[in-house]
Amino acid sequence: MTNAYDKGRLNLPFVGIPTFGKNPYQPDWSAIDADFAILGAPFDFGTQFRAGARFGPRSIREASTLFSFGHAGAYDHEDDVTYLEGVRILDIGDADIVHTDTERSHANIEAGVRSYQIHKITFKAATSEESPTDAGPQ
Repeated sequence: MTNAYDKGRLNLPFVGIPTFGKNPYQPDWSAIDADFAILGAPFDFGTQFRAGARFGPRSIREASTLFSFGHAGAYDHEDDVTYLEGVRILDIGDADIVHTDTERSHANIEAGVRSYQIHKITFKAATSEESPTDAGPQ
């Protein structure tokens, strides 16, 4: 019997580019072909004292690699089960944030959200601050 470890590179958590769950990266939002995609919204303009939420999407991606052993799914060592096998997941990167323009930044986040709607895929934004992302486009 063969498994995913027998083909290609292992792409273990501590090597390579830390995309969400070590899934493929698609920078072209008009070419999304997936069941589920991840959009980062590194926005933290609403804070005055302890900025840092802008690093949330990057940290979420890095933490998500810990469950990515091999080529498919997310392995849970406690249950000895690989979840998300066969689910096509893409990391579409982060929305462009203009650090002097809140409205433009929100428009860029909205453009990412709209790309999900066009391709009829599940939407979830990786953000640490309240922004219009979870509600979707207005």
